[in-house]
Amino acid sequence: MDIKKIYNKIKPKNRKEKNIFALIVLLILICIGALIYTAKSKTSTIEQDYHIEDTSSIFKIEMKDKLGNSLILEKQNDSLWTVNKDFECNKISINNLLETLGNMRIREEVPNSAVDNLVKSLASSSVQADVYTEDYLINMFGIKLFKRKHLSSTFYVGTETQDRMGTYMLKKGDKHPKVMYIPVFRGYISSRFNAMPDLWKSHNVFRYKQSEIKKLTVNIPNQQTQSFALVNNGEGFDFLDYQGNQINNFDTSKVVALLSSFVNMNYESIAHDIDKEQQDTIFTHNPIYIITIDDKKGKQEKMSLYFKPGDDEIELMGNSSQNFVVSMADINRCYALTSKTKDTLIMQYFVLDNVLQPASYFIHK
Repeated sequence: MDIKKIYNKIKPKNRKEKNIFALIVLLILICIGALIYTAKSKTSTIEQDYHIEDTSSIFKIEMKDKLGNSLILEKQNDSLWTVNKDFECNKISINNLLETLGNMRIREEVPNSAVDNLVKSLASSSVQADVYTEDYLINMFGIKLFKRKHLSSTFYVGTETQDRMGTYMLKKGDKHPKVMYIPVFRGYISSRFNAMPDLWKSHNVFRYKQSEIKKLTVNIPNQQTQSFALVNNGEGFDFLDYQGNQINNFDTSKVVALLSSFVNMNYESIAHDIDKEQQDTIFTHNPIYIITIDDKKGKQEKMSLYFKPGDDEIELMGNSSQNFVVSMADINRCYALTSKTKDTLIMQYFVLDNVLQPASYFIHK
């Protein structure tokens, strides 16, 4: 084949033909490039339409299960999500969920023979996850028009597969369940879809750098003379006794340890098993400590600590008609009520080692 002769036959004769010829060549090159790109990017014969392409567009996720649990996760800003509007969301948990929604892929379709049984299983024991996104109706060539917030996808998340490497899932509108997984991740993803609010709440009680604290007050109701306050003077902290008198001979290393306790103070768990009798016994008495922080932005946060009954009880014999059962205080944990949450929290004493100290502890003898 003589390429030169063929070219001479189709060679454009004038400017108009040259333009048409150039356009045809360009279109051919574009088509070839598109075919190559599609061939390289195609990783599966299954249409991957279960994940959320742009997780930054997600602003709300609602989940509910068949046991009556439900929650709403809402994005307040780039660094803060809330649980049911009232609680700060655990950052690790919400980031894991967003990464899952963005990275999960269809591993395989459920065999036709198992579809009916699996659909029934999902109907009775799945977690429903409604994902809401914020995007634009028109978003082409840098032009964004008609911003909208809408329900993007609803997923019914079931149990893990037998090999524990996948999760059964059905997307609303699809009649055929899929086995979902995250490439390179070994494990199942069903545990990341949970409708129990407590599992999503941040365990943080205080998060302050020393420079952010304007005043720290430690009030000991049953030992008022041992109460004290630390006031930021711009270069360090002044130590004030319970009457507001400045004390100069205090141990700076102990004060630094105290302030460091508030950089990232977390609770252990939420107490749900306190009956009415215990509430009347515990919370009608004075707290053992009241910690108040006023920051430089004008915000105030407070934590009140109470003795927590221990698990062991001692039976004391009274007269012939009475028996007295005394519950000893837990030596490892206490209850906490804070201005940050409506829940009753359980705190471990070792987290509070530098905090639960009287004024005399900080003063040089």
